[in-house]
Amino acid sequence: MSISYKAKILIIDDDPDINNLFKIFLEHNDFQVDAYTNPIDALKNFRKNIHDLIILDLKMPKMDGITLYQKIKEIDDKVIICLTTTDKSFIQGLQKGKVDIEKIVIDKSILLKELKN
Repeated sequence: MSISYKAKILIIDDDPDINNLFKIFLEHNDFQVDAYTNPIDALKNFRKNIHDLIILDLKMPKMDGITLYQKIKEIDDKVIICLTTTDKSFIQGLQKGKVDIEKIVIDKSILLKELKN
């Protein structure tokens, strides 16, 4: 009998609907998923070497995604973090090289349309 490994993904997004959509979609595709709508709670419960990928919203109350990204990387510098946003000006600045960020950033509105299809 072989044991199959399921990648573990952490979703941190203050919008509960988006959180649930991502969680349901990923679980349906055989991923293990933890999800938080509160970035402070997510940070308090974050542990090194648990998650293979983090999907992290950039704009959240209490703590923005960039700050949370930095704090998570202090705990686990190897974890892959994908930032999401619906902020068109941020995406445009990134595309034009005006935003100094070397992280994976996905336009959430496009991602949601893709998940919906």
